[in-house]
Amino acid sequence: MRSNYVGAYLSWVMDSYDLGAVVITAAVLEKVFYPTLGLLGAVLPVVFTIVTRPLGGFLFGFIADIRGRKKALIATVLGYSLSIGLTGLLPTYAQVGILAPLLFSLLRILQGVFIGGDVSSSFTLAMESVPRWRGTFSGIMQSGTLLGFVLVDVLFTTLARSPDFIVEGWRYIFFIGVVPAVLALLIRVKVTEPRIYVEAKKDYPLKGLRPLWQTILVMIGFWVMIYAGPQFIPTYLGQALHLSPQTYGFLALIMNVIGIPAMIISGFLSDLIGRRTIGLIGVLVGVITATWFYMFGSPTLSSMIAFGFGMNLASAISPAYLAERFKTFSRATGVGFSYNGAFIVAGFTQLLISQLSAFTSVSQSANVVLGVGAALAFIGLTIGPETLRKSELST
Repeated sequence: MRSNYVGAYLSWVMDSYDLGAVVITAAVLEKVFYPTLGLLGAVLPVVFTIVTRPLGGFLFGFIADIRGRKKALIATVLGYSLSIGLTGLLPTYAQVGILAPLLFSLLRILQGVFIGGDVSSSFTLAMESVPRWRGTFSGIMQSGTLLGFVLVDVLFTTLARSPDFIVEGWRYIFFIGVVPAVLALLIRVKVTEPRIYVEAKKDYPLKGLRPLWQTILVMIGFWVMIYAGPQFIPTYLGQALHLSPQTYGFLALIMNVIGIPAMIISGFLSDLIGRRTIGLIGVLVGVITATWFYMFGSPTLSSMIAFGFGMNLASAISPAYLAERFKTFSRATGVGFSYNGAFIVAGFTQLLISQLSAFTSVSQSANVVLGVGAALAFIGLTIGPETLRKSELST
């Protein structure tokens, strides 16, 4: 079972690298593919990548419940590796005109499908393979998101020093995203189907999705907070505050690095006092942290550390909490669509910030939208059960 967890974790790290590549280069991609759209062009690459995640989460979650976690995991890893690798080969708007943003948008859509699908198999496989300290392992698993972002942030900050970064240097970030295709072959050898899945009574996955409305509400809240917070920071620092790529890349790196121990600590505490309790505390801390940063703070090293820690506490419970809410025969579908279905709403977070910024400052717009997300997450957690002691995921 150790190989299952490690394989799922590595898949999730590289999945997050691929998503992070779009986030950290958003301000650059705007100039390369959407040169006439300004802030809107900077958020479009992120929006196109995440709005198709619900489709991937449902499709590959269904496959994972019917055909097995392992097969779905391999398919999604190969899919997102191919889409990001091809992105590095695309011609620019200056070279081929409107064809460039069309091709780029298509690849972002495909990548979103496969990234969404990876959640279904990787989260489910990992949580079904750890019978004890599931909250702690959940925090570690979710922190893989930030490790992927850290890897891409380090590469971005290094490459951004080159004078031709906007011309060609950004491509190398996407080429390296092909690495998970090799990882997929290693995963295929080591990963086995979890015992709980093999021994469970099988049924039609859609029959076990009763908790979905509540889990999606929680995840909408979490993701609105994240996409108005940490995931908006590179665009905010680059577009709104006009910092150089090298400067905002370093600040984003610090923010993501500190978020890793924050998630692990949050996951550990959820094993002691409950998933829901830690989720509620994390939401409140996140709102306070974000308000201080957007309204009164500034992009300094200390503010990025505080922001990165506070904003990453709540979502650390996601893998364990979602897996514990659904029966085994529908778990991958429930986990995948809960986590990604939230993007039907949350996927437009940064577009909403962009539109609100026409009436007020970008910082105020981001903070208001983030506050709405926090309210939704708080309500969703409050009306849901505590899964630490009473869980659908039992061995």
